[in-house]
Amino acid sequence: MPELPEVETIRRDLEPCLVGRRILRTWCSEGPRYGDIQDAAGLTVRALRRRGKYLLADLADGEGRTVRELIIHLGMSGRLFMAASRPDSPHLRAVIELDGPEHLYFDDMRKFGQLCVVRPGDYAALETLARMGPEPLSADFDAAEFYQALAASRAPVKAVLLGQRVVAGVGNIYADEALFLAGIHPGSRRVSRPQAQRLHAAVRQVLAEAIANRGTSFSLYRDGHFRPGNHYRELKVYGRENQPCPRCQTALCKTRIAGRGTHFCPVCQQAVRASAKVRAQPH
Repeated sequence: MPELPEVETIRRDLEPCLVGRRILRTWCSEGPRYGDIQDAAGLTVRALRRRGKYLLADLADGEGRTVRELIIHLGMSGRLFMAASRPDSPHLRAVIELDGPEHLYFDDMRKFGQLCVVRPGDYAALETLARMGPEPLSADFDAAEFYQALAASRAPVKAVLLGQRVVAGVGNIYADEALFLAGIHPGSRRVSRPQAQRLHAAVRQVLAEAIANRGTSFSLYRDGHFRPGNHYRELKVYGRENQPCPRCQTALCKTRIAGRGTHFCPVCQQAVRASAKVRAQPH
């Protein structure tokens, strides 16, 4: 699933192509996750923002007032890009025709993406967006509050990171990477204040580095120009099970936490007794 770095890369790519453009007409395939976006027609893109893993386009009327928001979530396999002609793809889910030579296309092979048009700030039907935590690269992501939120939970620390309510935009890849950088076992249910401070800094660092490298591509992710990201070669643990740890050379392990494949070093990220039930799966 595209996470914060991938979505932010797409936002930066598309912003200069979209802002100021008028939406002429829209098309959306059938399905509960591809909502009626016809209300966007006739409006002008005023801004393109990101909130966690969501893209939000502010849509203005003829007087320049923001009257709607186009909400886009890429899901597991969504690709959002500009092109001069309609792509020949069986997975095309939405088309937004603009007043210019290129139009906006949404391609989604696995059908977990989401599009809808809402009144500004009306996220009642989007619970994850409505209850999302602070942006990790903003001043709102406070280290002391982060520690308090971790201390209040008895869930595995990785599950807390994935939940989006303590910090926005962190998904499976960057949770593993941040926990490795901070030296914390992903199954730990108790995180000390020093550990929380290290993890707070690690989340910021891994996300900023991934943005600088334009995201991580394995097979499906493409940026706003339909190019792969460059961060894959920089990953320390994610997707590297049985390979040597870059710190201690111990073979990296993989287990499942919160239903997600989870990568860690059994030496650099030793589990405390309270989370001893979380162990590596044999291969």
